[in-house]
Amino acid sequence: MHYSRCFDKSLILRDGIRLTSRIWLPNGIGPWPALLMRQPYGREIASTITYSHPEWWASKGYMVIIQDVRGMGSSEGVFNGFKQEASDTSETHIWVRSLKECNGKLGLYGFSYQGFTQLTGELNSKPPDCLSPAMTGLNIKDHWCSDGGAFWWHNNIAWGLQIAALKMKRENNLLAWEKIRSSLENKSYLREGLNILIKYDPESFVLEWLNNLNNDYTFEEIKPISTLLKKPMLIIGGLWDPHLQGAFDLYKKSKEAGGSPEMIIGNATHLNWWEGSQESLLKFFDKHLKSDENFTSKNSKGEKKIWNISLNKWEELDNKFDPEFIFGLKSDGTANVNVEDGSLTINSKGSGWFTIVNDPWRPTPSDGAHLGPNPGKFNRNIIDKRLDVGVFQTNFFEEDQHFKGVPKLEISVKSDQPNYDICAALSLVEDDEKVNQFSTGFLRVKKSKINVESVYQITMQPTNITLIKGSKLRLSISGAAYPSIGVNPGFDDRYIGAPSINHRIITLSFVLNNSFMKMTPFFIK
Repeated sequence: MHYSRCFDKSLILRDGIRLTSRIWLPNGIGPWPALLMRQPYGREIASTITYSHPEWWASKGYMVIIQDVRGMGSSEGVFNGFKQEASDTSETHIWVRSLKECNGKLGLYGFSYQGFTQLTGELNSKPPDCLSPAMTGLNIKDHWCSDGGAFWWHNNIAWGLQIAALKMKRENNLLAWEKIRSSLENKSYLREGLNILIKYDPESFVLEWLNNLNNDYTFEEIKPISTLLKKPMLIIGGLWDPHLQGAFDLYKKSKEAGGSPEMIIGNATHLNWWEGSQESLLKFFDKHLKSDENFTSKNSKGEKKIWNISLNKWEELDNKFDPEFIFGLKSDGTANVNVEDGSLTINSKGSGWFTIVNDPWRPTPSDGAHLGPNPGKFNRNIIDKRLDVGVFQTNFFEEDQHFKGVPKLEISVKSDQPNYDICAALSLVEDDEKVNQFSTGFLRVKKSKINVESVYQITMQPTNITLIKGSKLRLSISGAAYPSIGVNPGFDDRYIGAPSINHRIITLSFVLNNSFMKMTPFFIK
């Protein structure tokens, strides 16, 4: 059995704050290339919910450094979220390279917040030799807190409470920790979570994000230094991950900066990845951190692949031509009542209309996909039988159709309230009982003119699926998707979230003339 050596070591930053790291070393005599992860959840965990333990990486010839970021774990200071990381990251890189056990080569790994910390740094600082940001993004508004301006209710309230609980642990506030933990276990966080955050972590970035969205404030854009974007990069995303669009945007930014990024989009949620993900990472790090040790040449072709949801296999993620599907929506007014009424017709103009009522007492539920409490594949058969959901579907496909890219819905609607949501879901219908949802999208409309028709576009989760011969494609439209998205009160931003006495009934009337759903292909070069 391989045994690694493990110990804690501190870095004192130039402002006097002490950051604590745990270091694992391989057996034998170094120095070795270093793998660094900077995270807020406890260096002992080392993100082992998604990554192999540091002992495994050490067994492959790497020294591993897992650092508690400022104000979290055993590190000193105050945790201020995303704003604090640039200078701390750059100082940490200098420190790691100076350690006697490090041979000067540095690779970064980690997902979510740990993926974000890889993309920060001070201007003119030396970038890492390679990095592997996973399940992350750079745009706070579009990659971290909202879809179409609709706040990620379940995801971000739960995440904010997790961070708050870690802070309460540091303060040894047992009662507050128990209150937070209980709200997550009994699901009361969906109703009480916001008030709990305000009480125990009033400076939470989650509260700031929600306030910015409600008040239409401009979000700060994070811009990595260009030298970092040019470095070897393996971008990891998941088809069921809320940050997937962030992965594609990061790829684009790296290419525009002159980089040659690799990208793997797997059959993964935020926390549950695919078998073989660690081996792909190891191959990447060996390629760029051990090139002088007879490993794969840096000139070898990098990985660019994406999982096909229905065929259960990997496919190349390249710039080959994929058709831009366009489907017209048609209904005689009962798309929410009669499944045979609503239709999706390829290369055809839409026609007709339908009306749904969003009753806040029983909002349309959500699950699965990238924002549901149980992300991933989900059979929405029961949800689609509700009369507050409009359903449109194709005829049976006579041959397989490759459906890869970003689905977008353009539709005309009027409402009896100034504020409302439009929620869309795409599913592969295998039979009457199997309605396999694979992509969702949301739009929050605010301050619209009452009963005045307007055209809106809803961008949905990127996807890759083969519409199998003998199946149908279904589009479902509703006015809510709770708890993925907080219920819209109809008139005010103060009551977004769990249904309340202040929520209004909202009637949405959709006009389908010229309404359509299209698939915009990826253009990966």
